[in-house]
Amino acid sequence: MGKRVKILPLCLLLAALLCLPGCGGQSKAAAPADMQAVYAEIQKQVELPEMMQLSEKRMSSYYGIEADECAQAVLMVSEAGLRVDEIWLVEAASEDAAAHIQSVAESRIQQLCAETESYSAELYAVASAGRVLREGVQVALFISPEAETMASIFQNAVGK
Repeated sequence: MGKRVKILPLCLLLAALLCLPGCGGQSKAAAPADMQAVYAEIQKQVELPEMMQLSEKRMSSYYGIEADECAQAVLMVSEAGLRVDEIWLVEAASEDAAAHIQSVAESRIQQLCAETESYSAELYAVASAGRVLREGVQVALFISPEAETMASIFQNAVGK
């Protein structure tokens, strides 16, 4: 009995020490991913249609995303009129900007679903399977038949 009494406090102390690193300490956030590099990786792994990068002016006029909300941004849209493919890879300048961009991305999927529902079951299926992901200030939108693969590439890049 004497050994158990001495070992019990030692075990409790060890358990408490193992829990301390997760309690209240500041964790270092992963460095933001290079969005151009993430897009390059997507291009390597996924066959994409011809894509066009949106300028800052078009980001603003088409989607309401202002340049000062972005630390870095790659917004690509399909050049083909019969495709709905879009890829957004954004490091927002702040948490508020990230929340705004995420909201715009989610609205974009809803908009494309509404536009395609009545005229193309195939495009509607692609739009409705679109993905919006957010990790801290990094936001991604994938509207593509390969949205799941793209999401996986993004998650690997941002350390998720």
